[in-house]
Amino acid sequence: MFAKPALFLMFFLIHPLGAQDMVPLWRRAIAGVILGSPSAQALSTAMIVEGGMVKAYSPQGNLLWEYLANGKLLPFITRTREGTSYVCRTNGVLIALNRTGLELWKADIKTPLSHAAVIGWDGRIFAPMRGKIACYNNNGRPLWTKELGGNIALTPVLDKNGGLVTTLDNGKLLQISAFGEIREALLAQPASLISVLFPNKNEASIDGILAIDADGGIEVIGGEGRFPRLSAAPLAVREYDGRTAIALSNGKVLLFSNDGEKIWSADGGVSGGETNLLHDERGVYVLGMTKAVSFDPDGNVKWSLGIKNAAVPPVFGDEGVLYLSGSDWILYAYRMEDANGTRRTPAFLERKYGLGELPRQKANYYQFSDFSLSFQFALIRDRLERGELGEDEPTWTVFLKEVAASLRNSLAVPQSKPPVSLQRRLEAVKLLELFGSEELTLLLADLFLGDREPMVKLAAASAIGVIGVDRDGAAMEAFAQAVPYTTDERVLYSTAKAVGALCQYGGPPIMRKGVPILAAISARFDAPLAQRRAVEELESLQR
Repeated sequence: MFAKPALFLMFFLIHPLGAQDMVPLWRRAIAGVILGSPSAQALSTAMIVEGGMVKAYSPQGNLLWEYLANGKLLPFITRTREGTSYVCRTNGVLIALNRTGLELWKADIKTPLSHAAVIGWDGRIFAPMRGKIACYNNNGRPLWTKELGGNIALTPVLDKNGGLVTTLDNGKLLQISAFGEIREALLAQPASLISVLFPNKNEASIDGILAIDADGGIEVIGGEGRFPRLSAAPLAVREYDGRTAIALSNGKVLLFSNDGEKIWSADGGVSGGETNLLHDERGVYVLGMTKAVSFDPDGNVKWSLGIKNAAVPPVFGDEGVLYLSGSDWILYAYRMEDANGTRRTPAFLERKYGLGELPRQKANYYQFSDFSLSFQFALIRDRLERGELGEDEPTWTVFLKEVAASLRNSLAVPQSKPPVSLQRRLEAVKLLELFGSEELTLLLADLFLGDREPMVKLAAASAIGVIGVDRDGAAMEAFAQAVPYTTDERVLYSTAKAVGALCQYGGPPIMRKGVPILAAISARFDAPLAQRRAVEELESLQR
């Protein structure tokens, strides 16, 4: 007789978030207030907990790792697709953590972040601060810093050229390239900004911006198309694959083509407050403080979830799990969808800055005097030390690639002039290492595999390890091909060190490729120093 009320009371007590008619997949006590929104990325969710702690959980609820920052953290966490996390202490120390929570590096950027960091196409980090923005490579080395003449008003977003778009509190719209070039325009302060690819009669598409004001007006900047005035202020906006989704403060959710045609409109019921909006090939997800709702690509509701006492808006992972952070210091996970394999990566996220393309072979390629190279290298080093590569980065990258690959190309083009000296080639490789773009891994892998000079192979392997990312797998493939036939112990040692570094950056997915290479080097009794290094790297991966 009393069983049902008792069960209802128990259900209420263990569901303080008030998820309607759903039992959590799991719940975990976080032991602190979650600061800012968690990040669901790389098949895990990571969050900043009050007291300077970062924690990450698997979709099954296992604590994957935790990191103590030894200082207060800002409520921003930015993660790459590979699982690298970037957080910042309140004293202006930027910290990079790998997929398993290991600290990769710290950089004293002097000023705390004002908004979450943004990751560029090649792993570079855009760091918004009060009155300025800086860019760092994925090893924490500054590439450029720009004073903005005002404070950033809207969280910067990545545009379709791999740079940033944002507005200042003085009404200026800024487009900032990946290399620090800034274009300005005066604009009434919008409530939301989004970078889109506009259809065009003469071209496949052109890059532009949609600026949405608090009254629902939409201004098209840099493209063509007419969008109707919205019925309420925007809560959030996201573009994906030529379509733009907008969640409004009156609960409406709309999907437009990028020429302004309305595809569908629906009532989402998320009507105010901080809101996360996700838009991809699975559909549109509106994640608010009191409700989360999902629509398929045609605008049909897939599921909805009522929420109470949330500390921050929920986040939704690729594995189909919704993560809710409660004001009761509990993290809840709900299985909302079945994971259907690996999600497709948006095409624009696969775009590159062109820094890693191999140099073209031509007969007059190496007309560089040793004096000229010495002068140019000194100039580049000086700009690197001062963090002022800026707009010269693409030009200098081409120059250094030509020098580094000179022997490779002179062998392919017999009539070319003699290549530059080995010393200058090694210097060029070292400078490319300091540039730190992951796009350079392709060139370095080619040098490692195809160059005849053992010292160039060694330098290329070392640079790959310092850059730390091998998204296309070119470096691991080169290492796997070369190790069985490499007799130079110095090259094997550098290879083991580089493979270990790639595994530390990338975590388990990269380890599956790297461990067999390290195992092969650990079996090389003819190279005891390299063998010992490989064993050390394997042991470090087991910790």
